Amino acid sequence: MNEPRFVAVATLDELPDGTFRRILLEGYGLVLARQGSTVYAFQGTCPHEKADLSQGRIEDGRLICPRHLASYSLVDGHVSRGWKVDALKLYPVRIQNGEVAIDAEAVRRDPPGGARKVWDFTGP
Repeated sequence: MNEPRFVAVATLDELPDGTFRRILLEGYGLVLARQGSTVYAFQGTCPHEKADLSQGRIEDGRLICPRHLASYSLVDGHVSRGWKVDALKLYPVRIQNGEVAIDAEAVRRDPPGGARKVWDFTGP
């Protein structure tokens, strides 16, 4: 398993309490969300209908999708009961000296939207 490689993506000043911020990390669209002293990093679109999760809200440790109101645990990514949807992809966050950093290796290992596909049209 590859070692974590934390990459600074924002400062705490750029992410006031209760706000969301869309970011790109190595070409992957992610969202940062801050609640008090905790910062979460997760995939930028809903696994269900691809809604922009930076437009969602957090209640009781769960991210509420702005489109269909399913909620995802911010601990393990699991969706609320009654939905047959993939879990939300969450990524490790580290805060140091006022900077918010995400584990880029974890994003590469389990990218939002799945692994990128390369099509080979040369064929036989």
